[in-house]
Amino acid sequence: MKLVIVGPPASGKGTVASKLAKEFGLTHISPGEMLREEVIKKTSLGEEIDKYISKGRLVPDHIVSDMVKLKIREHPNFILDGFPRTLEQAKILDDFVKVDLVIFLEISEETAVERISGRRICEKCEASYHVKYLPPKKSGVCDRCGGRLIQREDDRPEVVKKRFEIYQKENSPVVDFYKKKGILKEIDGSRKPEEVYALVKEAVKARENV
Repeated sequence: MKLVIVGPPASGKGTVASKLAKEFGLTHISPGEMLREEVIKKTSLGEEIDKYISKGRLVPDHIVSDMVKLKIREHPNFILDGFPRTLEQAKILDDFVKVDLVIFLEISEETAVERISGRRICEKCEASYHVKYLPPKKSGVCDRCGGRLIQREDDRPEVVKKRFEIYQKENSPVVDFYKKKGILKEIDGSRKPEEVYALVKEAVKARENV
């Protein structure tokens, strides 16, 4: 199968995609991770990518799309996580491969802000917590190593709201594009993780049997 999963920040795309990949024998393709890997490896492509990321700009569609195409050629049964993000990327992908199903995990801005702004990371070991969903035993202190828990700059409410706003602007045309094709399945991403996955799995199985 060829699947795509899209949704706002904190909608749970990565978690759902990982589970689907394992259960259905698909390759989990995350362009965001691929871009970060190139930067970490300090390849010539990574240096070019970093010029955009370091300035808070989006990496051009052609760079991301070319990376995705190469990966798809190697792994024809896949789940794409967080791609396409723009209508242009969606059109490029559509010209290259026929997608079977697009899952849209829908959450409100309020939910996104609550999920992301509640994250806390240990300064020392980078263990992850959440003030509401996964609190440490002692407030502000890491259970694992005793390090101080901090909130990343990107996780502050005002930053999350801006990210959500950008996402909505970019992704609405993508959702409409796939809706017109009749391959979009909207899922309420604000429900409990196990409920969300059950709904997604049901949608994938239904498509698999078409």
